[in-house]
Amino acid sequence: MARAWPILALALCVGCASSTAVVDTQNDAETTVSFDWRDLDGAAATLAQSLLASPRVGGTAAKPAVVAFGRMTNDTCQHLDPDLLTQKLAEALLLSERFEVSAAFGGARDATVGDVRAVRGNAEFDAATLQAKGTLRAPDLSLSGRLIQRNVRRDNGGLRIEYFLTLRATRLSDGVAVWQDSCQVVKAVGPGMPAW
Repeated sequence: MARAWPILALALCVGCASSTAVVDTQNDAETTVSFDWRDLDGAAATLAQSLLASPRVGGTAAKPAVVAFGRMTNDTCQHLDPDLLTQKLAEALLLSERFEVSAAFGGARDATVGDVRAVRGNAEFDAATLQAKGTLRAPDLSLSGRLIQRNVRRDNGGLRIEYFLTLRATRLSDGVAVWQDSCQVVKAVGPGMPAW
């Protein structure tokens, strides 16, 4: 029993030593091994600008192209939610005013679009307030992508962790890929440092 008290005291002191702090994202210079929020923001911005610069993709402010998000695959060792990338891309495309994002298809699907149409004919709902038939707009383009991670052994015994993010726009009328681009984020860790 006498040995248990020092262990308990040590555990309590270790628990008290750490504290939680809010990170100032405007001035944070910390580098992480993982694909973090800065990497996600930077990759999404780079790919969105490339897409917006392509003369083969997109509509105009007067007639925006409708985009649906297809499959976004996470092929890394991390638990990254592909929806975070989708949301960042959607923000950039909507701000351009040349694109609209479909909420009836793909990764940005909103179940309410179908729910409000499923109650047609239900006497509990005022028929004048329900969405008319034939009003949904099919997407013009689909955006799909993949995040890949490779761990490469360095000569000094450390690792280089390479993240590749690829994105492709497919014209849905004929299935032709009209744009594709990729960006990479490479990080290095020294010998003995853990990395998945």
